[in-house]
Amino acid sequence: MTSGRSTHEFLKFVVVGAVSFIAHNIVYLLLCNIIPHAVAYTLGYASWMIINFTLSNYVTFHTKPTVRRAVGFAISSGVYYLIQLGGFTLCRLVALPDVIVTPVVYTVSFPINFLMVRYVLKREK
Repeated sequence: MTSGRSTHEFLKFVVVGAVSFIAHNIVYLLLCNIIPHAVAYTLGYASWMIINFTLSNYVTFHTKPTVRRAVGFAISSGVYYLIQLGGFTLCRLVALPDVIVTPVVYTVSFPINFLMVRYVLKREK
């Protein structure tokens, strides 16, 4: 893979991530005042997973969703979720406003996710 192709994939990943992030943040913000924050965050993350898996396959990496890719994505998303949950917990401990919790967590964890998802979706040809 050339450097230009990697850059192009990363830029598409950023766009896909933005769409997924917006869905996650909307779900979180709609629910965080009616259910526990961690549950709202988790439900938002579930929406992120579905959107991100679909768009990462079709838009970012031009791969076909398969069971193997779905399992790999679920595992990498589980690791990503734990990283995010740690960041979320830290943000809540320092009392950041709800509206910036998700953006802060994503900013820190996003590059890790790119590497994991690219590996999972592109290793099977």
